[in-house]
Amino acid sequence: MLDVVARCPLPTVLLALPSGQILAASPVAEHLLCPDGDQVVGKRFEDFTADPSTDPLDQVAAGLLDGYEARRSVRRGGRAVRMTVWIRAVDGAEGRRFALVKLLPDAVTPAEALRRPEGPAAEAVVGSTDAHLVIDRISPDAADLVDLPPAHVVGQSLFRTVDGGDVGPLLRALARSVDTGLGSSLRVQVQLFGLRANRCQLLLLPMRPLPGFAFALLDEESTDALTSAAGMQQTLWHFDHVLRSATASRTAATLPTDAALGRLSSRELEITLRLLDGDRVPAIARALFLSPSTVRNHLSSVFRKFGLGSQQELIHLLRGTDTPSGTP
Repeated sequence: MLDVVARCPLPTVLLALPSGQILAASPVAEHLLCPDGDQVVGKRFEDFTADPSTDPLDQVAAGLLDGYEARRSVRRGGRAVRMTVWIRAVDGAEGRRFALVKLLPDAVTPAEALRRPEGPAAEAVVGSTDAHLVIDRISPDAADLVDLPPAHVVGQSLFRTVDGGDVGPLLRALARSVDTGLGSSLRVQVQLFGLRANRCQLLLLPMRPLPGFAFALLDEESTDALTSAAGMQQTLWHFDHVLRSATASRTAATLPTDAALGRLSSRELEITLRLLDGDRVPAIARALFLSPSTVRNHLSSVFRKFGLGSQQELIHLLRGTDTPSGTP
């Protein structure tokens, strides 16, 4: 499994728990941690940081927390580079726990830092809650997860959507995020009105500057990531996808309110936000490993849901600017 991480195109590190020793690192991660080419594997992650750790890695090792977002400074020569670090627990053989680490430098946007590997597209359920943790928006993908239309999920407490045994971990993850202003992740059993889904990866991001949380849920049946190469590749894919999806959901909450936003699938939402960032169809297709025709099909669906006829109309609507000259 170490080879899977070492060949990964994402900036990923695998840590032993509870020591924090680096067992494997992708080439991108090695360059971020040690651009002069020195050895990374065998050292502790803290050996490369310039600030004291306040991260709850011990809680991950103890099984009290599944994953979290942290802000760290990494030494690069004579300077320190600020990074967002995402930690996620993975289970190995004989009950051993390890941690996957994703590195996201501030100077690089997530879209540029994470290059999604080719493979079948995972679909996440994305949404947001209000300040009282009541779901106020959820994507139509929810129907595939719990066989319920989104209208039946909106208005439910986030706590009602998970099994009773997961309420405690969810409370701990939310408390940490409220305290630090940073994201958390955990694996939960989704259920609502007696309908149950597979175990899912839930990623929570505090709104900025609004109250409440953005979230992404991704069906994740595999619990043995380190017992097979396929399991590890699936885990890396899922971690990447759920991070992108939750980030897109948080960004969507800052856009002008429009009912059509709640009708976009997670893939349509990500494509729409890339369009707002200035990307065009060829660039979006390359970034998401889709064909340009598939991206155009998704955009056509977005236009129908908003009742618009062009990319420019969509951009002006979501940016809250005036309709372009000559457009009815």
